[in-house]
Amino acid sequence: MKKLLVLALAIPLASVASAAPKASTSATLVTRSPVAALAADGNRAALTIRRRGRWQILVWEPAAHRLQTIHIESDTDPGESVALAGTRVAWDEWYGGLTITTRVSSATLARHAPVSLGSEDGSDSTGWEVLAPSGDGKLLAFTVQYRCEESIEEPDCPPGRHYGDVTQATIWRAAPRGGCPTGSVSDFRRPGHCAKVASAHGRLTLLDVDAGRIAARTDDGIRLLSGAGRLLLDVPVRNVSGAALSGNRLGVRVPGSLEIYDTGSGELLDTIPAQSGERLEDLKGGILVTAMAKTVTLRRLSDGHTARLHAAGYAHARLEGPGLFVAGARRVTFTPMADVLRRLG
Repeated sequence: MKKLLVLALAIPLASVASAAPKASTSATLVTRSPVAALAADGNRAALTIRRRGRWQILVWEPAAHRLQTIHIESDTDPGESVALAGTRVAWDEWYGGLTITTRVSSATLARHAPVSLGSEDGSDSTGWEVLAPSGDGKLLAFTVQYRCEESIEEPDCPPGRHYGDVTQATIWRAAPRGGCPTGSVSDFRRPGHCAKVASAHGRLTLLDVDAGRIAARTDDGIRLLSGAGRLLLDVPVRNVSGAALSGNRLGVRVPGSLEIYDTGSGELLDTIPAQSGERLEDLKGGILVTAMAKTVTLRRLSDGHTARLHAAGYAHARLEGPGLFVAGARRVTFTPMADVLRRLG
């Protein structure tokens, strides 16, 4: 017999119905607006939803049948990502007109009042900008970069660089103490604490975080760093649009395929054909997760076995030790790892 537990919460933009059968811990979260971004760490998921000029950050713990509203915002616009590192949530946002302020904000499950981890002013194609955060465990990081501008009055692109090229970039992480990169004069949020990880005279775009390590896109490929900034590996690969890091494997999305590298040697281990529009979502325990439109595909790297799940709308997916989170339209589902492995055969 299956037992359905319905938990009604008085929150502005979402409610939850968790299916918790005795033989399974699968669960479903129903929101009142489409899910715009999804992150997960362990048995928790963080998500962004938007509705009628407002947007909201939620944290869902399906095993505990708990849903928390972390932040509600109407004065800024949400960015493309939300991040979760243990009990810390972070998200990117922006506001402005001719001058655009980009910012990464953060809160914790115990303290919902957000702090600014970084804010910078620029335009839509030049100047300073703060990019989307990523997190895992105790490490939460993000990139601040500068796109140069060529003009008669103030040409600042170095030789060989052109309008809009990234000429400076620094990865920062949330820390117990230390100042954060706050170049914006219009940031009204209380500052948090940060530490510098690494810098480059070019791209250093954070793509993924795993087990105290960072995968970042450079001008020449993918760079693996420790959370303290120590160089672990450089992988020369062109036209990178995404990466996922897990254990001794690095998955990289390039045109037409997904490439799997060994994080110790940098050796290319496998090349998997990918369709146009197929996004690299995650990599965990030797299982590669991609999404395309409403479909999420799981592929076990050891034997190539695949399984597909279908969402109600544009799909986002994250795989953690406890299981798989899939968001689509106004629904987020959690499938425990035992069920994921059964699907893969």
